[in-house]
Amino acid sequence: MSSRLAELARGLSRSADRPIRRPMGIVYWLDTPAPVGSSVMLALQHIAVQSVYFVLASATASGISSDPAAGTRFLCLSILAVALWQGLQLLTWGPLGSGYPVPGTHAPAMLGPYATAGLAGVSFGAAGAMVIIAGAVAVVLSFTIRRLRLLIPNEVAGVVVMLIGVSLILLGSKLFGLQPDSAAPGPMEVVVFLFAIATMVVTSLSRTRAARLSVLVGTAAGAVLAVALGCVSPDAGEVVSRAPWFALPEPWAPDFSDLQAAPLAAFLLALVAAKVSAAGGFLMIQRAADADWTRPDSPPVQRGLLANGVSIALAGLVGAAAPGPATAAAGLSVATGTLARRIVWIGTGALVLLSLCPKVVALFVVAPSAIKAAALIYVSGFILVQGAQLATVRMLDARRSAVVALGLGSGALVAVSPLAFSQYVPALASPLTLGALVAFFANLATMPMVTQSAETVLALDTYDSDAATEWTTATGGSWGLKPQTARLMERAIVELSEVLALRGVQQVRLVARREEDRVVLRLRWNGAALPTPHAAAPSADDLLQEGGKAQEALAVWLATRDTRFSQRTVGSEQEFQLIFED
Repeated sequence: MSSRLAELARGLSRSADRPIRRPMGIVYWLDTPAPVGSSVMLALQHIAVQSVYFVLASATASGISSDPAAGTRFLCLSILAVALWQGLQLLTWGPLGSGYPVPGTHAPAMLGPYATAGLAGVSFGAAGAMVIIAGAVAVVLSFTIRRLRLLIPNEVAGVVVMLIGVSLILLGSKLFGLQPDSAAPGPMEVVVFLFAIATMVVTSLSRTRAARLSVLVGTAAGAVLAVALGCVSPDAGEVVSRAPWFALPEPWAPDFSDLQAAPLAAFLLALVAAKVSAAGGFLMIQRAADADWTRPDSPPVQRGLLANGVSIALAGLVGAAAPGPATAAAGLSVATGTLARRIVWIGTGALVLLSLCPKVVALFVVAPSAIKAAALIYVSGFILVQGAQLATVRMLDARRSAVVALGLGSGALVAVSPLAFSQYVPALASPLTLGALVAFFANLATMPMVTQSAETVLALDTYDSDAATEWTTATGGSWGLKPQTARLMERAIVELSEVLALRGVQQVRLVARREEDRVVLRLRWNGAALPTPHAAAPSADDLLQEGGKAQEALAVWLATRDTRFSQRTVGSEQEFQLIFED
């Protein structure tokens, strides 16, 4: 027990972080004292991107309550939660926070469960209680990254993301009056809806700076048309005028007495997608900030995920939407080479000020339902695409295809037959809940079928690298490995085999075993052990002075630089083992 605690403490320690080096082309690095004026403008640019999700959060709030005052209150609290998330991630001391300047927003993955909660008729207080539970689970899961990946591989995570998109489409269709229990939209509302979506599409394809703000531009353009056509709620002006310029956000007390199985399960399952999104945001900045980056540095990511879980729980404590990374804003930082923490600190302060100004926030709340529906349905399509990409990161063999098919089919069944599930199995009356559970258990049940092995012998007296390439390609294709994994295996086999061939070794036996998320490759031969690889590639001077030894060291370094390895003597043979993450 004490050793496990010590391991956890080491994982959260800042001293365990890999040293990083500033890349070429970065305008403002992490600790660069960026000019205040430039920092303010860049921070406002982030907020413009983040505000896209203000519209989505407002739309999901409409599913829980049609009261504009309640929606404004919810959005103010949610913006404050985003500011807290950013602040925790920026910390450069202690066990919380990645230390990376990752802008935050309302996690899209967690907005889908709000749609489920709204359809179940729960209050903001009950939704907050569920978010607290989800945050507590996220904190625990931040310590089990490796095991979680085994239980929830990319295929299951992809199903979850796609069904989040389906949940948001259902909410959008309800807001637009396309559900049986909703008032049908009028002709002018249809025009506003189609115009808003068309504007979003055109803007996103414009290759201009506004492309990243396509949802916000489409919403604004749709709002102007809605006003011109008289599609705005009659009391919209009164709602904005009643909202004060300054007010402290008023929290909702968590209501654990109104917990319901379907929305709670949806929040917990959405953590899978939220974790993937958060880790991806951290790695995006980590890679851009380090010239020597070759693979993920786990401690900052784990601290970031821990802070992510704490932020979600604190958001639930006040009844706010769960925060997460704004990957579009992070991508903007990477694209412009502006990674200074000062920029995001200024943005954090601006978000706090915005959360204290209900009059400005109310403008997002009173947006016509047609515009909110357009934003939800437009974004949902991209969420579906992202889920499909995630599910197909690895080649889909028969087993993985079955996991994805069963999960999606189950989720679609609930989407087209919601009344039957609501009546007989209300705990599963959500596409996200049933589909994700089916995919999870399908993966779990078929996991014993994953382990496969392959073996061959390469003759080195007439060594031809094509033989290694052909065996690796055939093995990777039959196992459904990621193309990158197959390439790394091929490079390792070719480099090590060439070293052994030059030593005069007659043959090498290759034994590969495929597990759920990795491939274990063993090379066995009769002869001396290979040299222990250096931490970095040998220099040109070393290659000139040491000759063959340095060249062997270089080949072994190339074979092992992106993988874990070990070497031992087995009987009369040497064994070199490499582990490739897949």
